Amino acid sequence: MKRIRILIDGREFVSNRVTGIGRVTQGLADALGNSDLANEVVIAVRGTAALPSILLNQERIVMERIPTRFLQSEKALSHSTNHFDICISPYPKLPFFGVHCRAIHIIHDVLDLTHPLYRKRFKTVFDRYRLRRALHRANITWYDSSWSMAETQKHLGRCGRNPRVRHPGINDIFHPEKQKEDNSILEAYGLKPGYVLALGNGLPHKNLGIILDIGHQLDRAIVFAGVSDKNRQHWESRHSGIHAVWIRHVEEPHLPALLRRAFCLVQPSLVEGYGYPPLEAMACGRPAIVSRIPVLLETTGNCALSAPSDDPVAWRDALKSLEDPSRYDDLSQQGLKWIQPLRGRRAWEPYLADIENLMKGS
Repeated sequence: MKRIRILIDGREFVSNRVTGIGRVTQGLADALGNSDLANEVVIAVRGTAALPSILLNQERIVMERIPTRFLQSEKALSHSTNHFDICISPYPKLPFFGVHCRAIHIIHDVLDLTHPLYRKRFKTVFDRYRLRRALHRANITWYDSSWSMAETQKHLGRCGRNPRVRHPGINDIFHPEKQKEDNSILEAYGLKPGYVLALGNGLPHKNLGIILDIGHQLDRAIVFAGVSDKNRQHWESRHSGIHAVWIRHVEEPHLPALLRRAFCLVQPSLVEGYGYPPLEAMACGRPAIVSRIPVLLETTGNCALSAPSDDPVAWRDALKSLEDPSRYDDLSQQGLKWIQPLRGRRAWEPYLADIENLMKGS
């Protein structure tokens, strides 16, 4: 098969923001750029300053600037698809003004369309329309989890012409070996080792309140990293008097150090599409405690502790159980074993196989 030209919607790359979708886009682009499939991988971005360093200076990866305004960027993407073999969108949607080549999109979750906290927004109507169009048009629909596929089928009545569950990979920078710069990174954020860490944007569905509710019962510091000032105010106004460390933004290269020096990671989300933080914590040799919801049980392979998302006592007890060294070590080893197939570029091989089969007409 001849090498192909691939266009990737890279608008998720924004300065001072690291998201799950951004992680997927980065990992997939890197794997494609280092594969025998692609002659050229073009990433459509609004600004090169936000690009992950791993994608810079790669021979087959090229950046294409597109306008910052919504409609102009959608038009530019649609027009660009005339010149490629495949267009990949890391979002449920595809370019609004059409796709003129084979197309693949990724559904991480549909919670913005279905969850009571979000579904009444006007934007939801527009997003649902775009998702229906994409499910009808895309040659392949990738899902981060079986749960996300089932939810899409339940709420949209279909899950695409060619749906596939593909678990995204974990960057090789997440590993358990301590680095000499770890201590200085912690000092830069004003942290001391042994804290309970939560990573994420702090939106209402992240359910941070359940950790704040038990903060006074813990002997360890609580650190919330990645939470905007607005979302921090949301939680502090509802849980006053609980001391926690709030870090608005963590540079991506610093994340492994924060995970390696944490006591554990907690993810008490009400809903998720995949859940990168528990897997990254496990890759760094740290135990994770997650909400007992289907998607997080699936993606962590039951190698994390779990607790009901509405039971503060269960979360307190789970955290206290990790103070037992044998329990702690056992869970850490389970996590490291589970994460091995998801490490680095090899985790993206099923994605590349899907693309190869698509180009062969399978």
